Amino acid sequence: MSNVPPAVSEALERWEEKALLTPELADRLRREAAEASLAGTARLGQYVVAATGAVVTVIAGALFLQWAWPRMDAAAHTWALAAVGLAVHLWGVRLETKRRWVPAALLMQTAGLGLLLSAAIYSDNAWADATPGGIAAGIVALAVPFVLGPWSLGRNVAMPAVHLAFAFGFIAVFLDRATPLSADAIVWVLDGVLAAVAIGIVVLLRGDPAGRRHPWVLNAFVMAIYAAAVLAFFTALGPMDAGAGAAYPLDVWLILVVALTLWGIHRAPEGLRRDWFEAQLAWCLLLWIPLGFFTVMEAMKAPSEVALVFVGGAAVLGFGYAIERRVRAILGTSAIAFIAAVWIWATDRAGALGAVAGLAFAAVLLFWLSGRVGEWTTKGGAPRG
Repeated sequence: MSNVPPAVSEALERWEEKALLTPELADRLRREAAEASLAGTARLGQYVVAATGAVVTVIAGALFLQWAWPRMDAAAHTWALAAVGLAVHLWGVRLETKRRWVPAALLMQTAGLGLLLSAAIYSDNAWADATPGGIAAGIVALAVPFVLGPWSLGRNVAMPAVHLAFAFGFIAVFLDRATPLSADAIVWVLDGVLAAVAIGIVVLLRGDPAGRRHPWVLNAFVMAIYAAAVLAFFTALGPMDAGAGAAYPLDVWLILVVALTLWGIHRAPEGLRRDWFEAQLAWCLLLWIPLGFFTVMEAMKAPSEVALVFVGGAAVLGFGYAIERRVRAILGTSAIAFIAAVWIWATDRAGALGAVAGLAFAAVLLFWLSGRVGEWTTKGGAPRG
């Protein structure tokens, strides 16, 4: 059967040859694997087609606006963007009730929120800040997450997190348009809002560790964590005027994310565990590559040897974890991090005999690790990720 994944097909053939499976059971398993593969391909096709449709919609909207924009004033531009955004969002909500349209529905709802936020930002061209029109625009922007957000809680587990992310944008627009607060003060207010939201989400998680009453909360918590990275960066860069030192809050944030992810994998209640946590660890390691180099070489003004220790050391830890847990994604990002660390250090120390010795040592270490990876096949258990 051509739809059976090659790895599954090879495994079934091997088990059939070793008499672990009867030919009849092997055929049944092949048919089931083929059906599952077709279903997965169909779901992927849905998202690809839906994303293509979203792009075509944006292109059509851009062409329409190119024609209509010069014929309208700024106020009409704002109303047009808001109307289109609300219509697209509500259309996505309506499509969500039809199960086969879920991918398109979620993308449309997200695009609608983006258009509504764009309209709120653009309203500054129609009504100045702190004027009646500006205050009204700010109040309307503030109302969007409070009206549309709660409506999404009972429908799926993804959109509440998306609404939470957009809520910070709408709150920022409200504070900018309707209050006399400065940009730095707005950032501090958003920090406070994030702290309050995080505390509320943690309370919900502690009261429902199985995730049955509020299945959307964990995704919202993850979104809040990623929003914290953005706010930490802008807080350090703006109110704190940290310059290159803005990397330090991001370092702390990344350490916190890694710690929480490891807790989620190893210590969290069963209802709060997710298969994608290990993939998140891999992304954290990938993010540490540029962040680690920037922290060491720009914020700390330290030599490349320190960057080699920080980034290369994280890669070695990643190798150890990936080999122990048999996680392919972390193994791959560990290799990228290790190569990046060694490459930049060697480039910085080009021509030095010590660099040649260091590269030779790195090669020996990698060859040794390759032997440990080979033990996956003898220890038992399939690699994950």
